[in-house]
Amino acid sequence: MRNKLFFLTVCLLCGGLLGYAWHTQRSLASAQTVYFEITPQDPRALLSGDYMQLSYVLEEEKNIKAMEKVFSKEAPSDITDEWIKQQFPEKAWTFYADERGLVQTEQTPRPLVVPIRKDGLSVRARLPHQFYFQEGKAKMYENAAYARMARLGNGSFILTGLTDKNLHLLGEEK
Repeated sequence: MRNKLFFLTVCLLCGGLLGYAWHTQRSLASAQTVYFEITPQDPRALLSGDYMQLSYVLEEEKNIKAMEKVFSKEAPSDITDEWIKQQFPEKAWTFYADERGLVQTEQTPRPLVVPIRKDGLSVRARLPHQFYFQEGKAKMYENAAYARMARLGNGSFILTGLTDKNLHLLGEEK
């Protein structure tokens, strides 16, 4: 009896994992592909291995506009979390994708809602901010200009690769 119960449990777990993998691959296949312009940082970290810290140009533009309020006369001398919450009451930024999938602030018929989160004194988009790659391949990603993302149906984003300025995927063996 114990062996049958163990076998049934293993079969259920394997079936659940296979179902999850199938669902994820199906979601990725039908996901909208968009490209966020990035400003890459140092592609090395001694403790974490090889990875690139990503900064998004549009995210910086939004924060610059918000920080203008912070350094204006409207801002209190001691900036508190409560004041930041008042300055950023919305829970998302709206960007737009053009026909190629490039994300921009100019209005197009393709709105793209990106959730945000407060991170210290700044506000960041809920997008992947780190791209890990195989050790010794840093040179391959030095010319990265865009982060290619898959936008899933639930509104979340998955980083699927980095591209150059011509939207050619970097890191693919030719």
